Amino acid sequence: MSRAGLAAERTALAWRRTAIAAMVVAALFLDRAAIHGWRAAAIGPIGAAITLAVVAGICYSRNRSLHEGRFDHGPRVIAVTVVAVVAVACVAAVIGLTDPQP
Repeated sequence: MSRAGLAAERTALAWRRTAIAAMVVAALFLDRAAIHGWRAAAIGPIGAAITLAVVAGICYSRNRSLHEGRFDHGPRVIAVTVVAVVAVACVAAVIGLTDPQP
């Protein structure tokens, strides 16, 4: 396999790892929402979980497109993923600062 092919394979695997990590963190946010009994305080964690589920879907789609040899629309996918992860990190910081109990 050529160096370019190996680079694409490593990048595809990185997108797959990102998708798995997003799903795990989304599950943690849902657990947090369940602890609060699905009341108004659970809106932030539920929104973050939905956002991360979308990120996981985007990452999986990018992984599949790289495996198929399609390298287009990379910068848009990266930008959307970065914005979503930063937004979820801000939600997590607000939750941690305002309600630090488990």
